[in-house]
Amino acid sequence: MNNNMNINLNEDLKRHFPPMPEELRSMVEQEVRKQIGAAPPVRRRKYRKRKILAATLAAAMLLGTTVAAGVVYKMHTEQVGKYAVQTKIEPAAPHTNDRTSDNSVTQDATMQDVSMEVSYLPDGMVETEDGKYSYAENLYKGGVSIVFYKMDTGDAQFEMLTTNVKETETIQINGYDGVYFVLHGGEGEEVSFNQRIYVAYTDVHYVMELFAASDVSKEEALKIAKGIQLKPVSDENTLGIVHAFCWSEYLKSNQEAASVEAWNPSTSIPKSAMANTHAVGEPFAAVQTPSEDHIEINVTDVQIRDEVSLLDLSVLDHEDRENLQRELDSSGKLLPVKINYIKYGDGIHSLNEVVDSREVPQKLLYVTVEYTNTGTEPLEEVLFFGNLMKITEENGQMICYRGKASDARAVWDEAVPQGAAHVTEMWYYDVHGGERHNNYITKLGAGETASVHMAWLVPEEELPYLYLDLNTSGSSFEFSEESLAVGYVDIRQ
Repeated sequence: MNNNMNINLNEDLKRHFPPMPEELRSMVEQEVRKQIGAAPPVRRRKYRKRKILAATLAAAMLLGTTVAAGVVYKMHTEQVGKYAVQTKIEPAAPHTNDRTSDNSVTQDATMQDVSMEVSYLPDGMVETEDGKYSYAENLYKGGVSIVFYKMDTGDAQFEMLTTNVKETETIQINGYDGVYFVLHGGEGEEVSFNQRIYVAYTDVHYVMELFAASDVSKEEALKIAKGIQLKPVSDENTLGIVHAFCWSEYLKSNQEAASVEAWNPSTSIPKSAMANTHAVGEPFAAVQTPSEDHIEINVTDVQIRDEVSLLDLSVLDHEDRENLQRELDSSGKLLPVKINYIKYGDGIHSLNEVVDSREVPQKLLYVTVEYTNTGTEPLEEVLFFGNLMKITEENGQMICYRGKASDARAVWDEAVPQGAAHVTEMWYYDVHGGERHNNYITKLGAGETASVHMAWLVPEEELPYLYLDLNTSGSSFEFSEESLAVGYVDIRQ
């Protein structure tokens, strides 16, 4: 670990969204739930079966055709239920004696690696990492993210179920078949990934999946897609090589996920399991085995305010400052927070629905955390992270707090605070470092201590239930064995 603390951001998405490559999940995990009502980010390790559903009520749409390896292919979409669409690639005229027209692909020159060239980006958009682009004024937020699938099992194996679909449009991208989706959500002020584009490059047996956020217009998203070219990679030039997900491995991962019949998050534990809970002012080791990483943590101060003067606004980007301003009245006091009560939909026959809502007072939670290097060697790029847990005790059990009941007649699955209060992960921290200039302490010498201030906006009624998880792979809605071993910090007010 190079003496750094580690964080695991590769969590599964909400249950009614289709499976997604691990490398993309970390980028969209905080955004994807916003597509259906600005719900908060979660860290769910839940698996679900990918059901290739029979579209008994399907309205089929045939897209344009593409000629590849002597076979004419088309992209085909079918409506599934009211809100889902299945996208497939099919031979337009299959020939039983033609191996290239079925689901088999031999490892010949047509399956060689390719490179991607992006000839168009909107003004102000820059590449943030491989295949990911965002606007310079809001780095690592919104923009587009591009992934590819190498159809090593045959182009006609491609099947993708897209849920929560609001609009579907068949498109042609440089002579290739494609489909453009708008997903439900993304109408609010916060950026969410509510657009999806598929393009079938059947001449080289690749399929592109482009995720576009709500801060990118449809016109710009399509221009970006049209500016993408795939070219065979030569031995002399491997610049821009596409690191694609082999479709055979993608199918295998889905089969493995399908073998997990049930997901049982640890939302209730015996009180004895929290014996390692720490008080404010009590130092503790940052990892279970201190010999691996000589970092000691101490929450030295917790403050509650109804305004935000404690914050150094210069550490926030433009978007975060604007979002924070929306939480304040003309005198600088925090406005009440609206809590929506959500009934989950499956994204196929039903959408998430707000069944009730109410407003409650809102407070700023401002925490000071000290990180001390107790070792004899300096440490570089020390990762830190703070996550709120809401815990209550019932009959000797510690239970993840779901929120106060709204209308007694309402049936709801989750109480979701709106605005900044929906974020349980620290949205404010005043120490920045690392490659992205984010939550890293750049250098911590032997015996040195660095202070980090973290902040959250929280509904006032949740203050009696708050614990702080400073383990870098913690969760906000379930008990983690690693976090329990490191120990939560009791910051209840």
